[in-house]
Amino acid sequence: MDAAGRYSHDKRSPLVFAGVAVKTSVVDSIREAFLVSTHQCAKKWSEISSPDEAQAVFRFMAKHQLYAFINVIWKTGVAWEKYFSDGQALYARAVLKAQEPMPYAKPMNTFKTHMFGMLGSGLLGMYMGRNLNRLSRKRKQIRSIQITQVLDTDIQGETNQELCREVFAGIEGDLPITIGATGIKPIFKVLLKSEQEEPLLLLADHVAGYFYSQKAYGESEENIQTPILRAAKEGLLKIPDRCMMIVEDEFREEYILPPYTFDHIIPLRQRLALRKRLGTKSTAQQGGRSDLVAE
Repeated sequence: MDAAGRYSHDKRSPLVFAGVAVKTSVVDSIREAFLVSTHQCAKKWSEISSPDEAQAVFRFMAKHQLYAFINVIWKTGVAWEKYFSDGQALYARAVLKAQEPMPYAKPMNTFKTHMFGMLGSGLLGMYMGRNLNRLSRKRKQIRSIQITQVLDTDIQGETNQELCREVFAGIEGDLPITIGATGIKPIFKVLLKSEQEEPLLLLADHVAGYFYSQKAYGESEENIQTPILRAAKEGLLKIPDRCMMIVEDEFREEYILPPYTFDHIIPLRQRLALRKRLGTKSTAQQGGRSDLVAE
């Protein structure tokens, strides 16, 4: 999974989140084939400079019929502003109570995890919908499916990344609608990697980059990237319709954290006194946050 666009309040251009699904059992072989097809030198979308490079990734996806889910988000409505005003109010309240910085609670960090969660659910729903023949609602026993979500390192900072992993781990088994409709319980595992660590992230990078470029700039004569976009479109059109889903809409989400999220935080002075009495080492000095909330 990857995203393209500016994480800002600029309403003139969208944000694009893209995910590409690869069956776990063939990840290694797909990765090897991808590296061979790109001669071990695949580039990020923002770095490509020739039509052949622009087509290569999409031709590869078409050949292997990989599923892609794209979420194009426009920031033009009141919900966008309200999301961040609600988030900022909650963050300010939490910092005031904790009496120390809490960067992981900032609304933009929450937003990223929220959107990657929505992308994951969309991609999973698409994958299941395309494989209905493998689902059996008559089974009495619930089956589990392991989903490894590999995110580009847009979520920065060790604490932010750990929180992202915990969020996805926390929804394990807590998807009653999905379980009731499919008889399958998704179990999520999140990995945060760079393209150097996981080259297959370049698939999502190109999908997100292409749709962002199309929506933000288009194939106008003034756009110097127009030849790249047109070449990429030729490759993208080879991907079967059943392997790609695009959702484009104005942002409509409510802030994901309820207003009481940080109500149980113990103020810093009290935490320091408590640790002193208990003789425990300050986790705050190690960048931890486990001492923020009462047991």
